Amino acid sequence: SVLSACKFLEDQGVKVTYLPVNDQGVVEAHTVRSFITEKTALVSIMWANNETGMIFPIKEIGEICKEKGVLFHTDGVQAVGKIPVDMQDVHVDFMSMSAHKFHGPKGIGALYIRDSQKLTPLLHGGEHMGGRRSGTLNVPYMVGMAKALELATENLQEKMASIAAKRDRLEDALLSGLTDVFTVGNRANRTPNTILISIRGVEGEGMLWDLNNALIGASTGSACASADLEANSVMLAIGADNELAHTGIRLSLSRFTTDAEIDYVIERFESAVKRLRAISSSYAIVQPTAGGEAGEHHPHH
Repeated sequence: SVLSACKFLEDQGVKVTYLPVNDQGVVEAHTVRSFITEKTALVSIMWANNETGMIFPIKEIGEICKEKGVLFHTDGVQAVGKIPVDMQDVHVDFMSMSAHKFHGPKGIGALYIRDSQKLTPLLHGGEHMGGRRSGTLNVPYMVGMAKALELATENLQEKMASIAAKRDRLEDALLSGLTDVFTVGNRANRTPNTILISIRGVEGEGMLWDLNNALIGASTGSACASADLEANSVMLAIGADNELAHTGIRLSLSRFTTDAEIDYVIERFESAVKRLRAISSSYAIVQPTAGGEAGEHHPHH
């Protein structure tokens, strides 16, 4: 969604620079520093990637932006309610978040604005929200979002550990039970709920069909771009070949995911891969290798 906003700004004549990522799909702080110029007005970096779960160095980037006098926005949608987010500990001018990512109502979000920043409203009319956004406030959704965030962040470290343990068990089972599968991103720097897994020889759309029939929710990328059948841009950015970038499947857990559900997903995921590979005309010519985590077994190797 941020990329779409950037493309809109480009159409209005604004110069937008897209920063490269490292082999884990993360924009590093020194990269941000090297691209800032005297004309830079705003830096926008996600706190955690929506497909890989990789966490970005927001604190370091914020310090660089503060030093350079550049406004800093972070897309916190995949971070808030999942990992510790302390706005007193980072220099962020704006942060966007969405309630449905932490079990709140769908259709409401929030924008954190550092006190000193003024915004020109996009919607005009009344003086709602301090003149920032006109329109009658949706109080029930606002209360629902606040309560959901309160519940999500209670005992957050314990919730994170429980979710990560289930995520790791699922990931380990798929990597050990199948050949030519790869996960993207180092677990130590990932949100605890996310897996992006690629299966050589199996188109992502075919996997989604099988998983959907098994009542397993998965995606081939961001929901913001789920109508596209193009190769996964995140995987291409970290060096995956075009074929492998078409096979990426994202699985997300929550604090409500059970061990029985993990067992079920392992069984149905493996059977779907084996079924689709058996009817694939391309997989027979691929030399099977052991599955692994990207960085140990790089996706395009």
